[in-house]
Amino acid sequence: MTHRKINTSPLYRRFIGDRRGVTAILFAILLIPLLAMVGGAIDFSRAFIVKTRLQSSLDAAILATAAAAGLTDAERIAYGESIFQANYPASELGTVAQAVITITADGRITGSVSADLSTTFLNVIGIGNLTINSTNEATLATLANGEIVLVLDYSGSMGWNGKYQAMRDASITLINTLTQDGGNINIKFGLVPFSKHVYGTIESDYIVNEVPGGMWTNCTMDRKWPYNIEDSTPVTANDDTKWGMTCVAGDDDEVDDDDDDDDEEEACSPYADCFNYTSRNLIMSPLTSNHAATISQLQSMTPYSYTHISLGLAFGWHLIAPNSPWQEGVAYNTDNVLKAIILLTDGRQTAKGWGPGNSSSVSNAESNLEDMCQAIKDTGVLMVTVAFDLNDTATENRLRNCATSPAFFFDANTNASLAAAFEAIAAQIAKLTLTK
Repeated sequence: MTHRKINTSPLYRRFIGDRRGVTAILFAILLIPLLAMVGGAIDFSRAFIVKTRLQSSLDAAILATAAAAGLTDAERIAYGESIFQANYPASELGTVAQAVITITADGRITGSVSADLSTTFLNVIGIGNLTINSTNEATLATLANGEIVLVLDYSGSMGWNGKYQAMRDASITLINTLTQDGGNINIKFGLVPFSKHVYGTIESDYIVNEVPGGMWTNCTMDRKWPYNIEDSTPVTANDDTKWGMTCVAGDDDEVDDDDDDDDEEEACSPYADCFNYTSRNLIMSPLTSNHAATISQLQSMTPYSYTHISLGLAFGWHLIAPNSPWQEGVAYNTDNVLKAIILLTDGRQTAKGWGPGNSSSVSNAESNLEDMCQAIKDTGVLMVTVAFDLNDTATENRLRNCATSPAFFFDANTNASLAAAFEAIAAQIAKLTLTK
């Protein structure tokens, strides 16, 4: 047998020990799967973002479809699909999607959406698209039991540009939506139309300078501070706790805001202009399940005079409180009973309110509103606030802070946006929920 001598020279040993070429070959072989794995993570991350936006946009579309009261099924579907498109940023995400919404015979609203996302790195291994799907379903959970007081601004400026008519129509739609066109009598509504005063019927025991034991009907300013920021029952022996008005020579309880040019109060005739409230049917109505009567009153009221927001809210609170003078409301935090106040105004405070030290000023009234809002929320009553065509930042901020949460503050600048705001309010109050 012939034995071959192995070359053991240093040059030969370096040659057979050199692995650089092998490494390059191995790297080339593994490069494609490595790119697919690392790049695929990027593609899947993009897909997750698209999935999240698809789902949130579809949720908003379904909820909007369910909340769109007063429309036909076809109109509701078209509205919901437009909401999807408005919320889904196709250009930003690089994929187009179209929601498909249906309304079933039993009133369920279902939605589905699909999008094809073109891949970048996964395309290297033959996966050119990722298909992303989302589905959901919604039902409008009807409000079984509730007490809702509408505290509505009927000052003179609400007579401009059809504003009070828009407020009226939006309020009627809300009542019909929540009560299923008047069928649910377990929901009660109260009305507080306010301007510089509030007009209503109260036991005479709770009115300054009136003989106890009867009923008193007239317009009134707020109680003395701090009783005007409480829901306490007036005390017969303490005039500061009572409503009504007394002669204060040389005093006028409002500042000029061009709300109404024909409103002049004589110094010693405190009730002289109260007939203007009855002639416009601006009369406070306690909580009632007679929805037809509430709607009828909304259809008949017209604006008058200046703006006393805190006074309106004070009476809204008293109507919903469980204690005298009005006791139509159940106790605070009663199980399965929603208690809510919806406060709407289109202007800043222009009427004076009582404050500390027996002082009367607009700034007092503004502070009173802030204090009352917090006190009302502390009782568990839901506060919903609406700034309607309101061009005063301080008042807007006051209303925003007054709401139970930012979701319950609405800034409506047009009649159309007010209608949309009240539709959203109805949906939120009715506890609109997604079922899947």
